[in-house]
Amino acid sequence: MRIIPVESCPQKKAYESFEAAIEGAQNNPLQPRARADSERLIGATVVDAYWTDRQFVVRFSNEQFLHIWACPEELKWEVTKFAPVIPERDVRRIGDEPVVHRWRPGPALGDHVQDCSALVAKRRGAEFQQLFVNQFGLWVYLRGHLVWHFGAIRRTDLDQPILAVCEDD
Repeated sequence: MRIIPVESCPQKKAYESFEAAIEGAQNNPLQPRARADSERLIGATVVDAYWTDRQFVVRFSNEQFLHIWACPEELKWEVTKFAPVIPERDVRRIGDEPVVHRWRPGPALGDHVQDCSALVAKRRGAEFQQLFVNQFGLWVYLRGHLVWHFGAIRRTDLDQPILAVCEDD
């Protein structure tokens, strides 16, 4: 497995309480866009996906694509009718091996195995429900699955943003 040294991107905003964090997420300026994009995907199912360290593309049964990518200190996405072009030499698909994110600073945070292949394989055929965005990234809700989370982190050896992809409840 490839080992990639990573650290968190600086957060733009911290909240004083749990309630303030919930209110901040609900009032995120990108939430209306997430709702509009959700409308374009409602009822569609995941067909397939491909990814790189920095980009992730999910193809849905309604011929729409969810393209997610990491930029410095943030994550961006778009829903499009056309498959984003990513150089084939960089693309990974189902069956490719996981990567290990080695978190800095030091061993306290440890290693995290990111197995995008397994995350995609078990979501094939899953029905889309909702997109949600907050300061930590994009959350993709699919019926019958844990939430698919995409966040931007920093690859420290190359000083560039990459994606952290996981599932959460």
